[in-house]
Amino acid sequence: MAVATLARLARLRREPFADLPIAQHLDQLCRDAKHVWRDTLLSPLVTLRLFVLQILHGNTAITHLRQLSGVGFAPASYCEARQRFPLGVLDALLGRMVDVTRQLAAPLCAAVAQRVLIVDGSSFSMSDTPTLREHFGLPPSTIAGVGYPVAKLMGLLDAASGLFVGMLALPLLVHDMRHVVRLHAVLRTGDILLADRALCSFAHVALLNAAGVFACFRLHQRRKTTRRRGRERWRREGKSPVWMTHEQWLTLPQSIDVRIVRYTIHARGRRTRHVALATTLLDERAWPDARLAALYGQRWEIETCFDHLKTTMRMNVLKCQSVQGVLKELAVYLLVYNLVRLAMLRHAHACGVEPARVSFIDALRWLCCRMAGLGGVPALLINPYRPGRRDPRVIRRRLKEYNLMKRPRAELKCSETFGENR
Repeated sequence: MAVATLARLARLRREPFADLPIAQHLDQLCRDAKHVWRDTLLSPLVTLRLFVLQILHGNTAITHLRQLSGVGFAPASYCEARQRFPLGVLDALLGRMVDVTRQLAAPLCAAVAQRVLIVDGSSFSMSDTPTLREHFGLPPSTIAGVGYPVAKLMGLLDAASGLFVGMLALPLLVHDMRHVVRLHAVLRTGDILLADRALCSFAHVALLNAAGVFACFRLHQRRKTTRRRGRERWRREGKSPVWMTHEQWLTLPQSIDVRIVRYTIHARGRRTRHVALATTLLDERAWPDARLAALYGQRWEIETCFDHLKTTMRMNVLKCQSVQGVLKELAVYLLVYNLVRLAMLRHAHACGVEPARVSFIDALRWLCCRMAGLGGVPALLINPYRPGRRDPRVIRRRLKEYNLMKRPRAELKCSETFGENR
């Protein structure tokens, strides 16, 4: 192997943080999984580092990745190396890295007495292949060959650190409640879970109560309450929900106590004016209505984090053409995102500012430099404090005036003119 290539690989193997040994964890996990590989250029560590570098640059093309890394690999060889990389090893690495980053972030968030976690859903698109269409599904009223498969994304965010502690890629036409219980294993006794009205149900609140987790949800629009505010009792009535077996339904308590809180939002530019909450934080002295309103206001943070993932890091469209490939791509996105958030936390702690004020894109660019073997500028940009800032969700620059595709491309090519798309 050429000396220049060895030097580039040495830079590529550098850890982004000295106290976060990704290579050491990966080697141990590969040995535990009895994963066997040849001692070639694209070893598991090099493949993962190239994958991370690719995601850091907006999931760039593989041919661009060759130039970024300075390693002259064949694109087909890199694709095969990613296919050989076991998804179980990547999931285990992601879980271990989440634990390590949470431990490293704990001293930086020491002022937070009680852990607040936010769960919410989003979506992403992917390549149009039969396998992905069958597994994730097409949006309603979408014609095969015209639209793209879309997956539902469910994330669990630590509000204090901004780290994603869990994420699921689900079929599109599946209700959130069917799979949110898979994220309960990450929760600990005493945690507070924030969610929107889709997850507000008797069964969900009862399951959280049994685990010692407090709930703070927006009240479901179909839930009839006996009072405008204060404590009320919800009873187990009717049949079990579709996502729960009848036997599991019978193990739930006959009733649970829930507190209802209502408040009005007076800020301009807000779509929601009146909010009704259902919570199991029953102590009104420790949790007055105003504090609960501020607590639920943190739920919007996960929308900003999804925007960082899907817009800034360009995760709105994944490129892999198999289910395993999409799951691997999502796992590496989550790993990179948490590394960026850790850099933001450390700089915020050093500067004595809120982590949300550290520029996400600047931290992302700094990590790009680190992974490429460059030093970068360690002093990250600090955004000004702008409470209540709002902008209309419109675009100024006009898009190209092309017709929307309404028939498969093969049919359009058989038309007399390509412009015939009625």
